Amino acid sequence: MAVRTYRGDYAPVGQFGWDGGSGTSTYADPANQLTGILLTQVGMTVPDPARVIHDFWTTLYQAVN
Repeated sequence: MAVRTYRGDYAPVGQFGWDGGSGTSTYADPANQLTGILLTQVGMTVPDPARVIHDFWTTLYQAVN
């Protein structure tokens, strides 16, 4: 479990959740009343697995704005 203590690319302070090793990601954002869950099985099978997670959260926050 992680709690964001600084403003990230898209996430506000207070967002909490976890990135898993097989391409999963789940976070809750109390400030925006938002919860997102990404379940994939890409793991390390794609050239840049972190990009899948980053793109998911970027798209989610763009949809809110």
